[in-house]
This record gives sequence, C-alpha cells and structure tokens, in this order.
Amino acid sequence: MRLFLVSDKLDPVIGMRLAGIEGLCLRSSTDMEKALCDAAANAEIGIVLYTAGVREACPDTIARLQRQTRPLLLEIPDGESATASSSSITEYIQEAVGIRL
Repeated sequence: MRLFLVSDKLDPVIGMRLAGIEGLCLRSSTDMEKALCDAAANAEIGIVLYTAGVREACPDTIARLQRQTRPLLLEIPDGESATASSSSITEYIQEAVGIRL
C-alpha cells in the first residue's frame, strides 16, 4: 500500500518526498481533481493525502471520494494555513477508520 499527496503548495510535497511519499504540487482545481481521481483509481494507493488548499478547490470531489471504501483520504496541514480543527494524523485515522490506535 502506497501513500500519495496532492497539494497546492510545494513545501508539503518536498517534505513528503523526503519521507518516501510521492506527490504533486498543482495550481488549478481541474488538475487537482484529476490527480485525486487518478490516485483513487490506482489500486496500489491506499491513502491519499491532501492539503487545505486542495479541499477548498475541490470540495465536491473530495466529498465524493470520501464516501468510497478505498482509498482513505486525509487532509494534512500544509504549514501555512492553520485551522481550529487541526488534528494529528492518529486522530484523522481514528475518525476515518473508527478504531482507537
């Protein structure tokens, strides 16, 4: 199982690449939607990570993909936009999967 990142900023992509996770930095919402759908269709990718900018640009696509059983979609902080509801990866997984780690 692989992870894949779709981001609107370059810093998260660079950081994830250092950790061995592939990703794309995209500017247009059309390109972001295509990357999300392509990643979701790839059987090797089990978790798709995305940043807040991608969520804002493609809310309908993300909502549709989150209703599917695979892959797991997780929003990650991009280092610039802080939200009041920002949580740890563990909390995201617990909420998505429904089990306590």
